[in-house]
Amino acid sequence: SIVGRLPPDWPQLKEDFRSRDYPLAIGGHSALAGFHVPARYLMSTEGLLYGLHDQPELVKDIIDHLADLQLYLFDQVLGQIDVDLGLACEDLAYKTGPFISPAMFRHFILPSYKRLTGLLRDHGVKIMIVDSDGDNWDLIPLFMEGGVTGMGPMEVAAGMDVVRLRKAFPHLQIIGGIDKRKLAAGKSTIDEELGAKVPSVLPTGGYIPCCDHGVPPDVSWENFCHYRATLEKLVTQGIPR
Repeated sequence: SIVGRLPPDWPQLKEDFRSRDYPLAIGGHSALAGFHVPARYLMSTEGLLYGLHDQPELVKDIIDHLADLQLYLFDQVLGQIDVDLGLACEDLAYKTGPFISPAMFRHFILPSYKRLTGLLRDHGVKIMIVDSDGDNWDLIPLFMEGGVTGMGPMEVAAGMDVVRLRKAFPHLQIIGGIDKRKLAAGKSTIDEELGAKVPSVLPTGGYIPCCDHGVPPDVSWENFCHYRATLEKLVTQGIPR
């Protein structure tokens, strides 16, 4: 039931959302949107990965149940407000590749994404973003088959080069891709990193350039300010007027 799952100030929030001047998402970490991460919370990382092989029926049942729950709750909320995008958090990969094979993704997870993105489209929501760390090259085509329109943070250390990604997936919405490690190295390195990516990818559309994860603690405030000012300049120059 939806009872007890909405905040106490939900009536006021609905009014505020109707007059918003910012994008509004449904899902995210707090809503446990997605299927691998909430299953991992229930079974632990090791338990889930072993379960895919040793208890496939149990894992499939858990993921299908999570899909049933999310679809019911999202349908109830989207019947009361409009949103701009759906957001799911999966973290399905490490720097050397996905935690699961494409075949496992197709069997265990893809059907639920098709259901979720289908529900969003029924409510007029055309954008579905997935947050997944690591090397997701082999999974991106499957996410897109499932109706996902965009992904981030595109970690450079895991080989997620946004220039290559744009060439390989012209219609994928991309978020991130700016190497967080370069932000600590100095202004010239920051300029080189931004200059190699933003001017070539931004004009293609569907790209939000930003740090490819949380900003590391070794990045000085001076370097961060330079990064943001330089990025703002490149973005402003790259947006058609």
